[in-house]
Amino acid sequence: MPSMINKFKLGLVTILLLPASICFSQKNSPWKKLSNHTESDVYFGLGRHVYSLTNGQGYSVYLKNYGLNTVVVSGKVVAKTLCGNEVSTNFSTTLLPNQESSGGNYADSSNSQTGVVTKDDCIGKKTYISPKYAVINRIQDVYLTDVQVKNTTSNTTIIPSVNQSQTITQTVTPVLQPVVPIVNTPKYVLPNTKYYNDSLTSIIGFLKDRNLLLQDSIVNLNSKFNNSGVKKDSIIRKVEIKKKPSFPILVIKPYVGIGLEHIPFIVNQDSVIQNSSTGASTHPLLTAGLNLSFFDHSPVSLEFNPYGSYGINLGSGICGNHAVLGALARVLAGLKYNAPIKVFVEGGFIYRVGSWRKNLTVANPLVAGSHLKTQQTASYEYSVFHIGGGIQYQWNGGNAYIRPGIMFETPSQGSSVATLSLDAQLNKSWGFGINYGDNYYTAGSIKHPLTFVDNSQQYFSLKLFYKFKSL
Repeated sequence: MPSMINKFKLGLVTILLLPASICFSQKNSPWKKLSNHTESDVYFGLGRHVYSLTNGQGYSVYLKNYGLNTVVVSGKVVAKTLCGNEVSTNFSTTLLPNQESSGGNYADSSNSQTGVVTKDDCIGKKTYISPKYAVINRIQDVYLTDVQVKNTTSNTTIIPSVNQSQTITQTVTPVLQPVVPIVNTPKYVLPNTKYYNDSLTSIIGFLKDRNLLLQDSIVNLNSKFNNSGVKKDSIIRKVEIKKKPSFPILVIKPYVGIGLEHIPFIVNQDSVIQNSSTGASTHPLLTAGLNLSFFDHSPVSLEFNPYGSYGINLGSGICGNHAVLGALARVLAGLKYNAPIKVFVEGGFIYRVGSWRKNLTVANPLVAGSHLKTQQTASYEYSVFHIGGGIQYQWNGGNAYIRPGIMFETPSQGSSVATLSLDAQLNKSWGFGINYGDNYYTAGSIKHPLTFVDNSQQYFSLKLFYKFKSL
């Protein structure tokens, strides 16, 4: 009697550990491309598979009958190898209602749902499933063909062809069995592998996961656990379903900055010596604005940037105020939202207004050795139509980028001027911008055209930004 009890325990442990071994084999496989589907109330899925047997790599199809009738399922399981050829096995399995057949042990040559790719079929490729453990993978894909599901019309009870390792503990009256074709598949032996998933909680958790994939009813599972008297909270593992992240359509980020600007204009001197010439002011800037991004996590996005700047002259003998209001729109496009390279097109309007004054002491042309005090003044007010484009190289999910471009600025009272721009975002908070134009437009009125001296002037601005968190 003790020996019979020990044999019974050994058989029970074998049955319980079989799903765990299946889970271990499938978890690390590089091929899981068999399309799961249901046909005539029969579920078809990827069955048990392992990397290396003694002479090859096994594959199989998993079947489960969700219908109310006994059915005969037949078809062909085809393994496409890494070498380009195909290895197949024909199967015909009888399934009772709610009966499953997982493909069986590869040492069982009577199970036609199982096939093996040997080294003669494909030499395979070494695959590392852990840093220290390498196996030979020979299979690239597994698929089904010629699938048929037929209902049995006979009243005779049919025992399906399932794993030989299953143990039937109830008494069954002998009945007629259909003749199941025997496939002459060579016997292969599973390698000795030590499994650590030997706890009942882990095994039942795995079974619940598999049933979820097979679209089993959770209500039926709960009722089974309640009827067995086992506390379901101790054996059902909670499964978190990852939802696809959603992104806002509009992201608004305010920013502030400091900088330096060099802007050209017409300088007039009205006393002592009357003359006019081109000059420029170099002054510090304070900047504030908003960065509005539409569809920021889409391949094509839109940015709108209203901003304002204010500068003041701080040098000795020089005073002046300079203000800028602008609004720029930018379209960026790439293969995907976080693609490393994007192209952009930019356009908008810029309004500039300012005044400048400088006190001078010059030689008196009428009295030798004496000096006179005079002033040079300038004032300007104009708008600029701004358009151009370039590329954006980005990283860190688009939170950091370098954006060089070429722009064309057409003043309201002058001809178009080409400028170069470089915008950069170093991280989510800090960035800078540089603009440069050679022989730039000089605004203002020429009061003394007879003495006017036209000197080529450049436009230059450098700004350092800090972006706040999204509103």
